[in-house]
Order: sequence, then C-alpha cells, then structure tokens
Amino acid sequence: MAKFFTTIILIFVSLVLFADFEAPTIVKGALCNRESETWSRRCVKDGQCRDHCINNDRGVDGNCAGGYPWYRGCFCFFAC
Repeated sequence: MAKFFTTIILIFVSLVLFADFEAPTIVKGALCNRESETWSRRCVKDGQCRDHCINNDRGVDGNCAGGYPWYRGCFCFFAC
C-alpha cells in the first residue's frame, strides 16, 4: 500500500514539474521610463504612483524612484 502511494506521489510531482516547463513564453516589448509630468509631490507609495501613471499619464506601470528619502519622484513606464 505504501508503495502505491509513493508511486502516485512521484507521478504527481513529475507532472507538476513538467507542466511548468510547458508554460508558454510571453515576449514583452521594451519599456521606457520617464518622470511623470502630472505628479507634483514627493512619491511615497508605489501603488499610488502606479495608479496615477495608468490613469493620468497613460502609462503601463509606475513606481517611486530617485534620491530617497529627500526626494523621490513618480516614474512612469511606457512602451518604447
């Protein structure tokens, strides 16, 4: 009985490992970044910057970057 469970577990583990190798490869285009033109304050939270870039600057992503802790700007990412 223990041999049966061991065999089943080995088959399951091998299926999980091989399923990961079969995942499709997604090719993303290059992204260029620049500081947000409409962000006017110090950037503290990446989530707020990301939302701002997507909704106001028509970017695909955004995050806070720069001279921490004195000045961090909101940088938006766009397709090059």
